[in-house]
Amino acid sequence: MIGAVVNFSSLDTILKARVAHHDPGFLAWGRNLFQVVYLCALMPVFGPGRMLRTRRPVVQTARGLLLVLSTIFVVLALRVMPLAQTYAIGFSTPLIATAVAAIALGERASPARWTLIAVGFVGVLAALRPDAPNAGAYLIYPVAMALSNALYHVLTRYAGRDEDPLAMLFHAGFFALLFSSLALPWAWQRMAAGDWALLAVGGAFGTLGHLLLIKAFRRAPTAVISSMLYTQIVTASLLGYLVFGDVPTIPTLLGAAIVAASGFAIIHSRA
Repeated sequence: MIGAVVNFSSLDTILKARVAHHDPGFLAWGRNLFQVVYLCALMPVFGPGRMLRTRRPVVQTARGLLLVLSTIFVVLALRVMPLAQTYAIGFSTPLIATAVAAIALGERASPARWTLIAVGFVGVLAALRPDAPNAGAYLIYPVAMALSNALYHVLTRYAGRDEDPLAMLFHAGFFALLFSSLALPWAWQRMAAGDWALLAVGGAFGTLGHLLLIKAFRRAPTAVISSMLYTQIVTASLLGYLVFGDVPTIPTLLGAAIVAASGFAIIHSRA
């Protein structure tokens, strides 16, 4: 999951860098296009059956729709809000995912694990201090992103019990591409070759990230895996500094330490 987070942060950094020049719907379409292209290129290696065969087509369709929504909402948020602030609000994903998984999948999280998840969220707030001057109604975007991500996590955990990871990856990307293509008549834009290259790199990050995400959810409960999303504060601080010149503050470093301690405790929790 931590590997997935690194890839998603890298993808989001590329999207943030390009959203000032391109339509969010077009970027979401391009990101999904490259995921499907990469998987089709790998199909002869792994075999069409592994990627095309699914026992849960309805669930895979829903995952594709949620993937589109998550991408569009994060791009809309990043267009008007800083990377750190967007992540701070989006970090409510583990709490939402744990609650939904408890109801839908019967994965009951203990009071101790709930406490550790909440402590991790406090660490995020301490590090990022997500006040929102001038953000106004735009705050709905990262909130909607968190909800979409949480539902995606729960469905991934549910389907991952008896689905091939490559099939889950392909179907999510395929249906996401299908849904995002509906907006092309209004979202299509011309892009320079350099922008296409960046989007191709972002698609690679997204594809690898989702493969790691699927493998993670096949091996551990939702409460454990989703809570590792908090480690995104570390990659967000590093990428923010390298790409956008944002220097990590003392509160950021303190919050990162709290997040790391919380995540370590959740991994080793047996309750």
